[in-house]
Amino acid sequence: MDYDVFIAGGGIAGSTAARFAAKYGLKTLFVERHKTPRNKPCSGIQFGYFEKMLGVKVPRERLCNYQLKKIKLHLPDGKSFGSKFHMLNFMRKPFDDWLNIIAQKAGAEFLDDCICQKVEEKDDYNIITLVKPKQKETFEIKAKYVIDATGLRPKIRSQLRPQDTSSGSEGGTLNYYIDGEADLDPEALYQFWNLDWGNAMFAWIYNKTLDDGKDYWVVGTGGNNIDVQEYQDRFYNAMKEKYNINGNIVKREGYKTNMDMYAKDRVWLGQNRILMVGDAAGLIDQVRGVGMDSAAMSGRIAARAIAYAEKKNKSVLEKYTKLMSRITRQTIRNQQRELNVHKSNEELQIYMESTMMKMGLKMVFQALLNKFRSGEKQYLLPP
Repeated sequence: MDYDVFIAGGGIAGSTAARFAAKYGLKTLFVERHKTPRNKPCSGIQFGYFEKMLGVKVPRERLCNYQLKKIKLHLPDGKSFGSKFHMLNFMRKPFDDWLNIIAQKAGAEFLDDCICQKVEEKDDYNIITLVKPKQKETFEIKAKYVIDATGLRPKIRSQLRPQDTSSGSEGGTLNYYIDGEADLDPEALYQFWNLDWGNAMFAWIYNKTLDDGKDYWVVGTGGNNIDVQEYQDRFYNAMKEKYNINGNIVKREGYKTNMDMYAKDRVWLGQNRILMVGDAAGLIDQVRGVGMDSAAMSGRIAARAIAYAEKKNKSVLEKYTKLMSRITRQTIRNQQRELNVHKSNEELQIYMESTMMKMGLKMVFQALLNKFRSGEKQYLLPP
């Protein structure tokens, strides 16, 4: 056998899975389709508990200049609320590169600019076909276990369950990076819950540091089965006027997903010895507006499930499903509460006002309990 574990994807889920699998003594290979360090469109915002999930403290040089200390939430009717809440703020390019490095230091092998073309299941192992496009090289490896961490356009999942994905786009996000002044707090995360500006989750504004070391305002939104460009421009024009944003757009970035975000069985953890983690498992949570924490947790838990299965000669999928039960329940429950279930901003306003107090108290309570929970027992926030 070439490897105990093969992982497709070098992002948060894949790198975390690789690192923990290697720490468990499993011979591990993880690959990334792009040359690293690579750009990754993503909010790059996480609560402090993220470090407990990763099992390591994030170095200061991998974070943005401004760290976020408060959330400012805006409702459809213009009312706003704020609260203090410390969050990690990073760009995915330096952050994911660091995760790649520490996974290799733990003993995992890594290949970038390498595409997982297909996986063929055998009784006791899997045959994985890999392609190095720049070298025009195709080769095969064997691995007992496979993890798909290829995100919202999942390579292996689309092969195993083509009904879960389409050839086009089911949704996406768009960010504008603005170089200029604005009447905004660089230590705040601004959330705008408004169906006129996106139908998947809240629209957002925050501050980011790019490769040049300079700070930029990021204005963005997302949606499912809509013209995201139209919604983004509508939101950006409103924010320019509201906050006197007078700089130039120096960068546009976004991503598209071909996964059906409305499917009742969007959350799928895999089959046999092939496990789905992070976005590839459908664990992105549009109510919470994040997916990196569930990506890290699922990657870590997948590695633990594999180590358990090897030691006990048990079903890895059964163990993984059991360990992931709370996260999958929370994701499925939140899927039923996404913005698209509201037919108007008036309906969304009523819902937000009726649930904000309860959700806020629950968040504070769970954040407190998280301080005493282990890395694999963290409760995903917001609830």
